[in-house]
Amino acid sequence: MNKRILNFPNILTFFRIILSVLLYFFYLRSCGNAACFSPLFIFVFYVAIALTDLFDGFLARKLHQETELGEELDPLADKVLVFLMLFAFFRIGILPLWVILPVFLRDIFVNYLRKRSRILNIRFQTSKPAKAKTAVQMIFIGLVLFVPVLLSAKIPPRLYDILYDYISGPGVRVTMIAIMLFTVYTGIDYYLKFQRSLHEHE
Repeated sequence: MNKRILNFPNILTFFRIILSVLLYFFYLRSCGNAACFSPLFIFVFYVAIALTDLFDGFLARKLHQETELGEELDPLADKVLVFLMLFAFFRIGILPLWVILPVFLRDIFVNYLRKRSRILNIRFQTSKPAKAKTAVQMIFIGLVLFVPVLLSAKIPPRLYDILYDYISGPGVRVTMIAIMLFTVYTGIDYYLKFQRSLHEHE
């Protein structure tokens, strides 16, 4: 394997994927009757993984170690983290599957457009709405993980009731529906830009 591929930013991205898988299992274990991990541990672990997303891209640019593999791995690592945690929320009953499925299908579709663009030699850049989409998804997951931390702390009863109703009621689902719709919109935006680039290429 090319030594350039085995650089520190790419290794960090690989490590992020592994940590995301561990977080998935840790979270499910923390939600059982015999919880193995505290809400604070899960939240801090998630934040640590999310922060590596900032470091690997920064280091790749700073050290001039940007590679095609890194460009593929970085968004993949984001998707692995988001998909695993959303699926974990489904597993414990916070979110219905139909809210998560469009997010998954959108990324499959965009990945197809990315590969088609490469074959046709069409420039394919991550759009600003897509970057915002990823940030919103990450914040949402962090929020869902942070609420149990607050619920386990000494907070006013009124605030406790509000947070508990949000995480166990329709509030969290409504939020995810809005995120799902925005996610689908970014996929449509990619498709329209792909079509314009395709016509210009012809």
